Amino acid sequence: MKSKLVKSLGLVVGLLMICLPMFAHHGGSDYDIQHPKTLKGTVTEFYWSNPHCQVFLDVKDDSGKAVNWTIETLAPAVLKRAGWSRETLHSGDQIAITFVPSKKGTPVGMLRKVVLPDGSELTGGALGEQPPQ
Repeated sequence: MKSKLVKSLGLVVGLLMICLPMFAHHGGSDYDIQHPKTLKGTVTEFYWSNPHCQVFLDVKDDSGKAVNWTIETLAPAVLKRAGWSRETLHSGDQIAITFVPSKKGTPVGMLRKVVLPDGSELTGGALGEQPPQ
């Protein structure tokens, strides 16, 4: 009986060790890091929350139609160290944003840098990036 319990427990532990990596945090493989883009647009929402903050902005395409972009950032704690706060962006702000786009061609990306309405710049807070001086 004890042997059966040990075997069952070993099986459960083994399955957990194999399955848990599937729930690990995703990487940046969805983004085309070789071809960053810069767009100018109007902030529609700035979502300051874990696990990632989000910048939503409307950008006019070549025909003048507004396309809503979703730009993912890092966690609030990381952005805070890079000089951001929940009050950094507001709906209606005109910004220029540099990001790496989705490889799928959808209006989604990962933030690298933003130029605020006052002309100041903030980085996306990625490792190796320093906050502005």
